[in-house]
Amino acid sequence: MTTTKWILVAGFIIGGIVLGNIAARITNRLLSAPDRPEPLRDAAAPLSSLVFSGFLIAGLMTALGIVKPDALEEMPRDIVAFIPNLLTAAIIVIGANVVTSFVQAALKPMMGRSPASVQRQVNLGIKALIVGLALVLAASQIGIDTSVINLALAALFFGISASFVLLVGMGGQSVAREVAAGRAVRRLISEGDQVSVGGISGTVVAVRPTAVEILTQSGEHTLVPSSRFVGQPLTVTR
Repeated sequence: MTTTKWILVAGFIIGGIVLGNIAARITNRLLSAPDRPEPLRDAAAPLSSLVFSGFLIAGLMTALGIVKPDALEEMPRDIVAFIPNLLTAAIIVIGANVVTSFVQAALKPMMGRSPASVQRQVNLGIKALIVGLALVLAASQIGIDTSVINLALAALFFGISASFVLLVGMGGQSVAREVAAGRAVRRLISEGDQVSVGGISGTVVAVRPTAVEILTQSGEHTLVPSSRFVGQPLTVTR
């Protein structure tokens, strides 16, 4: 090969990288605009990477045609056969983001009383799980061996499921204990009573299912777990 051809090869490869970066940024900016639907905004990053890969592949193919023209004879047929798999992978990624949005919306009423940080972590975990599985399926569609990734995801999913079951079990026992104590507390105290328990004194504002809201002498509202009224000395003045 002559020096001119080597310069052309380098130019097409670098051009594919540069143009791919520019096209990917434009795609990301267009898809992540505030007026776009949320599933489309979530898919902006994967689709931008797909656009960058397309330009890079085009540059590499052109460079390959300069280095070894015979290698391109069968390439058009291979590309035509590869396009359906590529479109299927893109549909899987976009569909995963749509499913994630529906799942998060369905869980939102259930987590209405949870702290904002917990809600964010749960939503992030759900999104990572669904999108991660979708990326594995998309990778298998375009011919990437995902056997190692499948084993890693299976181990991760098992660990998360076991942790979730353990946390729910422990949390359920705690809530059940507080609810049972709350039933006994309702027989002892009512709203407006003056109580003193565990170093906390004040007026009972409300008796809730798992805790008692007390207005202290300093003007602070304090939630005291119902179990503390059962397991500690209690003074009640009506």
